[in-house]
Amino acid sequence: MTYFLGNWRFWAGVLVSVVALGLLVLLVDRGELAEALLTANYLYLAPAIVLYFIGQWFRALRWQYLLAPIDRIPARRLYPVIIIGYMANNVLPARLGELVRAVYLSQREKAVSVPASIATLSVERLYDGLTLLAMGAVAAPILLAAGLFNDASLAYQSTAIVLMVGVIGSFAVALVALTALATSRRAVNWLIALTVILPARFRVLATEVIHGFVEGLAALNSPRKHAVLFLGSLPVWLAEAGVYLIVAYSFELHGYFGSFWMLAAAILLVTVTSNLITAIPASIGGIGPFEVVAQQTLVALSIGAAVAAAYTVAVHLVALWLPVNIAGLILLLWHNVSLRRLTALPEDEPAATTTDGDSVAAGGAPPDSGFRRNDGLGEGVRAAEDN
Repeated sequence: MTYFLGNWRFWAGVLVSVVALGLLVLLVDRGELAEALLTANYLYLAPAIVLYFIGQWFRALRWQYLLAPIDRIPARRLYPVIIIGYMANNVLPARLGELVRAVYLSQREKAVSVPASIATLSVERLYDGLTLLAMGAVAAPILLAAGLFNDASLAYQSTAIVLMVGVIGSFAVALVALTALATSRRAVNWLIALTVILPARFRVLATEVIHGFVEGLAALNSPRKHAVLFLGSLPVWLAEAGVYLIVAYSFELHGYFGSFWMLAAAILLVTVTSNLITAIPASIGGIGPFEVVAQQTLVALSIGAAVAAAYTVAVHLVALWLPVNIAGLILLLWHNVSLRRLTALPEDEPAATTTDGDSVAAGGAPPDSGFRRNDGLGEGVRAAEDN
């Protein structure tokens, strides 16, 4: 961990988190915040944490499906990789946990190259976003029809609409781009053609990385697979929304709503907004932006500012952040791996020499880096060639 303390991105993330948390404290009465935290019933955290780890198992099943065209990997082997990756995302800057997952999977499963692994994670994140947007599309109209947004200012509502349109547009572009790479040889050739701007010694490696990446997109080459991915993403996010819902009872948020279903819709919306904001890799583990956005969502639904702030801190730091960090660190020790090794950049390692005499620093790749593991184009590229 000390290795990352000298990284400016780490400190930039810390600064964003500190500023956002400072803003949150300024938005509430500190006495009321302390009272809400001290009087909460934390017994609800136990089932919430259990449900969180069940949700990660659903992630493992979805990842197993994404990787199936490359290699048949049991979900039980993917589960610890996911936990370590989420722990790394929580403590490293710029969402480096995604790189940790890709590299560690490639080290454990030799048939999966790093680019292919990164591609599957790109698809995973894409469907996370699409599923969250679908959940928001269900929750928001219910809450609007119930008049729960009536107290929200026009500026707040307008800002929310503009941001939502931008988010939907971004995910739509990503979906089209990744699907094109998975199904169209022309799109792959166009991307490979762009490597001409690179120095000659990098072009072969870049082309192999592209082929490996496209191999990991095989799950996007048919409408049926898109449907399976969406359906497989629902239990992932419904489980996480369940964590939010259980913790809501710790702070008696159900007392603010007329029925369980209104509470469920509100919690579903908070799950959506808080997770979409953390997709922006601006802070460490999403700390700060998560709390501010979740708290403001609840305030717009007429929840007291201090209670809303206390709830968001508890659900994020205690239910979602701390348990997976502890589990991830235990797994790192158990598997005898380090975050520094999993995130090492070429300049961090001595220049290795390949069999043809080229050094890694000169543009080659380490023999066991995973970038040149798959010689063929894989199912994703073969499917593209048919179009």
